[in-house]
Amino acid sequence: MISKRADDEQPSSRNAGKNNNDLLLPGNQGESIRAALALLLGPETDYQSRVKATRRLAQQGPAILPFLLYTLSNYPEITSPPWPWWPPQYEQCSYLLLQLSQHSQTRLEKLLQHPVIQQPAGPVLWVSVIEAAGQLIHDDYEELICRGLHTPWTTVRNAAAMALATRAGKITLHASTIEKLKLHLNAQEDISVQLTAAYALLSSGERAGMTAFLQLLGPQAPLEAKKAAVFLIATELPQHLLRPRRAQLTDLLLAFLQDANQEIAHHAAQALGKLAAPSVLVLIRAILEYSHSVKTQIAALTALEEMANRPSMRRAIRQRGILTYITPFLRADNPELRRQACYTFAACGGSYATAVLGTIIFSMDHQGLTEIIEALRLLHGVLRAPTRIRVVHWLLHALAHQREEIQISALDSLAYLLWKARTQRQSRAWAQISQEIVGGDTIQSLLNAGNPWVRQRTVELLGLLDKRSTSQLHLRSLMLHLLYNDPDSGVRACIAYICGQIAARWAIPGLIHTLLDPDEYVAEAALNALGLLATPSDGLICYVLREVIHNSQQRPALAAHAKALLKKLRKREAK
Repeated sequence: MISKRADDEQPSSRNAGKNNNDLLLPGNQGESIRAALALLLGPETDYQSRVKATRRLAQQGPAILPFLLYTLSNYPEITSPPWPWWPPQYEQCSYLLLQLSQHSQTRLEKLLQHPVIQQPAGPVLWVSVIEAAGQLIHDDYEELICRGLHTPWTTVRNAAAMALATRAGKITLHASTIEKLKLHLNAQEDISVQLTAAYALLSSGERAGMTAFLQLLGPQAPLEAKKAAVFLIATELPQHLLRPRRAQLTDLLLAFLQDANQEIAHHAAQALGKLAAPSVLVLIRAILEYSHSVKTQIAALTALEEMANRPSMRRAIRQRGILTYITPFLRADNPELRRQACYTFAACGGSYATAVLGTIIFSMDHQGLTEIIEALRLLHGVLRAPTRIRVVHWLLHALAHQREEIQISALDSLAYLLWKARTQRQSRAWAQISQEIVGGDTIQSLLNAGNPWVRQRTVELLGLLDKRSTSQLHLRSLMLHLLYNDPDSGVRACIAYICGQIAARWAIPGLIHTLLDPDEYVAEAALNALGLLATPSDGLICYVLREVIHNSQQRPALAAHAKALLKKLRKREAK
């Protein structure tokens, strides 16, 4: 149940004569509301359950506000998970308070002064109000958030500083707010609040923020503070950094690429991807040339991959010949280093990268062949003509390899290209890739491969083809043959599933036959597919469903599923 704050965290007179039960709950739903609050504030509640509990409470309307405010104000300070992680409860608590305050037309600062709350308000209510105020950038809640900086709870001060940092990224903070943030840069303040206040000042373009940030990234800073600071730069880089400050951060991040802590090195690489100028490429090249640390080499390659997401940096990488320094790593003994080199090559793209990757595909004994095949799907501009046709030809060539892991990697890359073309609505690319795949006899040979994983991956690939390609008769007959005869139940179930996904009404007789499959999971997959294909006018399917229900003693789970499906069909027919 929801517990009150410990006595040593509040004045001794607090809660005198008060109890949650003394508050009038709306209607006769007291137990339901308490249960929803327990889910909302519970540390182990999963995300979906927390969202549902929040919606259930929001549906009660403003009438629930007194009970909610009382509970939040008396709930103990939430300190788990420890910093730098943030308690998941606050996202939904702030959302709920925002909804109810807007519904009742009550300003957020008034919630902290509600008559049911014995002053001062508690930390959980404070943080929830601050996070709600932080979402209303264009409302003047800056003074309210600043009040949170002066509370005795670290979590509240941290939430206030982060809300101000978010605000600073979108509007200009008041001069008085800047001065209040500077007061929290002193060494007596908790390190989490120091870091967040420094970030807020950095977002505001204040020199004091950069000075404090550099100190927190220095050699004397605690490891967790350093990791959190680099993470902030990597994920929430301030938009309006002046050039000198960008240069300062860049120098520091370059040093962090060689940090012994792999997490710091990785975040530094991500940050450099957003921050670095073309002049940094010379230094990255030097690291690749002279460093003997595999971890440092991986970090440098990751930084180049992140930089390649920016068109200007991608052009600079190509023009300055950086890719030639990456090429030797494509044969590296360390598989992680080899894979990162391949991904960086693909992210940079261009004629040189494409030519190198295409050449290696035909070297069947190349050490990095698997990683090259994986990287081809990520090649920059891979869906453009004529690159897409070349890459598909190379991947089809790799399917002829004797090693099954090579075949599966090539099938996965082809599937990714089809999925990407379809989701990006590049219909011409989707059609061309599909036609190239079904044009030869490669698919037929793979459907007859000895390894069931290869057969299943091939069936999954067929499910991503465009309709024109899947309508070819020889593919239909192959799929039905495997649905009836494949010795592996996973392959049979996969074919049944794919038939439902591609709306293959031609497979309805085969799926009906598969309801008699000795493997219950295969029969279940066939029934699911029939459910997707069936219409109220399909009398044959309705008859078969009734037969499955009639024989419920043999397969009760299948019969229950068939009964539910038949009920849905009857409802659709009634409409």
